This record gives sequence, C-alpha cells and structure tokens, in this order.
Amino acid sequence: MKTDIVCLGDSIVFGYGAPAGGGWPERSARRLGKHIINSGENGDTTDEMLGRFEWDVVRYQPKEVVIMGGANDILMGIKQAHTRETVTLLVERAFRSNIQPIIGIPISVDAKMLKQCWYSCWTVEETLERFRAFHDWLENFCKKRAIPAVDFYREYPDRMERITDGKWYVDGLHPTREGYRVLADIFCETYRSYQQG
Repeated sequence: MKTDIVCLGDSIVFGYGAPAGGGWPERSARRLGKHIINSGENGDTTDEMLGRFEWDVVRYQPKEVVIMGGANDILMGIKQAHTRETVTLLVERAFRSNIQPIIGIPISVDAKMLKQCWYSCWTVEETLERFRAFHDWLENFCKKRAIPAVDFYREYPDRMERITDGKWYVDGLHPTREGYRVLADIFCETYRSYQQG
C-alpha cells in the first residue's frame, strides 16, 4: 500500500497516553481515508528526528511528511537557535527527497502541572515563553517558505476551552484522550483546507 503521509515527531505524535489507534495520526488516517504512518517516538528531540529521517520517513516514499517536534528541545534546555537550524534541515531533507513537508506547530504545556510530573530546566514563565517564541518562529518560517502549517499551538486551547472543564493534559505535557481527538480535528480540517488550495 502506498504511503500518503508520514507523521514524524515526539510523544505528541506517537500518542503517549492514548489507547492503541487513539493518537491523532491514526484518527486522521481513518477520517481522511489516507494511509498515514505514525513515526512518533517518545522523548525525541529534533536532532533525533533528523537522525532517523531516512529510515522512518524516506524509505516509505510518502507524498507528504508532517514534521512536529521541539517540545523536548525546550524542556531539555537545547538552545532555540539549534532547534531552528534542525527544523530547517528537516524541511530541506524532505524537499531533497521529493516529499512535501507540513509543519505541525506543537501545543504548549500546562507548565505548573508539568513541573509536578516532568522535568523542565526552566521556570514556569520561562517554559511558556519559550513555547510562545518557538510558535512565532515556526509560523514566520512557514510563511516565508510557503510551507503548510498546522497550528496546534493556537487551535488546541481554543477548542479544548469550549468542550472541557479545563482538563486538557494528563500530566502538563500530553493531551487527554479527548485532547488527541481534538488534535485530529485540527489536523484534518487544516489538511483539507490546504488540499483544496
């Protein structure tokens, strides 16, 4: 079966905490009728995503690759200049492989809950500011290069606020089961809009 899309990323792509088949790539595959491969790896940085690009993306020869990472870079204290350079290399690798890149802009975190459950080398305020700055850079990067972007960062809190009582994360970092369904909604709507031009 020909692969339509590979989703490359970290635990948010993998679907950490979701039941089998409950991550947003699997949900999106069913809704869109596309063959989508989930190449998310728990804990991955953008460097690690780049290191496995050939094996986990290129060998499937997909038409498109969704590149979504950077959260672990932030939490581990990797300099944003380095993360930006790595994202640029991922996009260039996709183009060289005749694969259309699509950037998934990562959701932010519940930084207070995050500090209780996970490690971050930043304060609550610093963590949130770094996620904001990364969002803004990715948004501008995609506009300059005319690369499709799925803005999970902006859309996720807006939608979750309308349908839940405030529980958007299980641990400050990973979405609830309902959250993964919302991520699939965001991806499918944005993808269809992009396909229609």
